[in-house]
Amino acid sequence: MLLKGVIMYDVIIIGAGPAGLSAGVYAMRGKLKAICIEKENPGGRIAEAGIVENYLGFEEIRGYELAERFRKHAEKFKLPIIYDEVVKIEKENGYFKVITKKSQYITKKIVIATGTRAKKLNINEDKFIGKGVSYCTMCDAFFYLNKDVIVLGRDTPAIMSAINLKDIAKRVILITDKKELKAAEPIMFDRLKEAKNIEIIYNAEILEIVGDERAEGVKIRVNGEEKIIKADGIFISYGHVPNTDFLKGVVELDKNGFVITDENCKTSVNGIYAVGDVRGGVMQVAKAVGDGCIAMANIIKELQRGM
Repeated sequence: MLLKGVIMYDVIIIGAGPAGLSAGVYAMRGKLKAICIEKENPGGRIAEAGIVENYLGFEEIRGYELAERFRKHAEKFKLPIIYDEVVKIEKENGYFKVITKKSQYITKKIVIATGTRAKKLNINEDKFIGKGVSYCTMCDAFFYLNKDVIVLGRDTPAIMSAINLKDIAKRVILITDKKELKAAEPIMFDRLKEAKNIEIIYNAEILEIVGDERAEGVKIRVNGEEKIIKADGIFISYGHVPNTDFLKGVVELDKNGFVITDENCKTSVNGIYAVGDVRGGVMQVAKAVGDGCIAMANIIKELQRGM
C-alpha cells in the first residue's frame, strides 16, 4: 500500500542519452506520468563524438550539436529531467522503488538507459587526468591545437580518436598493443591510412605515463626494447564499460556487465527495460534511439492492459 502523498509514476527513465531521451519523448506523447533521472548532462556520449555522418537525416553534424537537438526535442514535450544519481532499485508491493543519492521514487515501470563510461588503462593515468591525459577526445582536443598527441587504445575507439585529432593536432601517434587495428566501418580505417600526420605503433606494451606535474609522454616496450614516446597530450581510447554497478542482483547481466534483454528490450525482470549502449552489441546512436522507441511502445501497451 502506498503512503499518502507518495507520487506513483508510470515509468522512470534512468539516463538521458539518445536512448533515454527517445524513450522520454514517446512516454510524453503517450501521456504517461514519467520522469527521467540523469547523473550528468543530457545527450550522452554522442556529445563526445566529432563529426557524426551516419545518423539518417543529418549528412554531417557535430556530436554535441546532435546531443543538444535531442535534449531540445525532449524539452519540447516537457519531459521532466531530474539531475541525480540512481544508487539502487528495489521491488516493493508490486512496484519499483528507485533510490537516488538525494531522494526516492515509486514507479510501475523502469527504463535503464545509463550507457557506458570509458574503460581505464589502469597503470598510473589517474595521476595525470586533467594534466595532459584525457578519456574524452572531443572534450579536450582543442587544448592541443598544432601540438603532438598520443592515442593509446585499440580498434574502433582508438581509430575514431586519432581521426578526430588529425585536423587539430600537428602530429598524432596511435599506440596499440595489438598487431592490427579493426574498425567497425571499413571507411574509418581508410581515413586513418589516408591521414598524413598519423603514425601507428603496433604490438606495444604500455608501461607507464611519464612526467612530473604534467604528462610528458608514454614509456612502452616494443620487441623487447623500452622507449619513451614524447607528446603534449595523451588520449586513452580502449572502449567503454557499462554503467550497471547499481543493477547487480537486480536484473541479469552478462559477463561484461551489460544488461541482457530480449528483442523488445525487456530484461529478466518484468517491468524493467534496458535500452541503448547499456545492452552492449552494436553501439550506434541510431540503435539507441530505436531502442527507446521499442521499449516505450511496449510499456505503453502493458500499462493500457493494466500489466
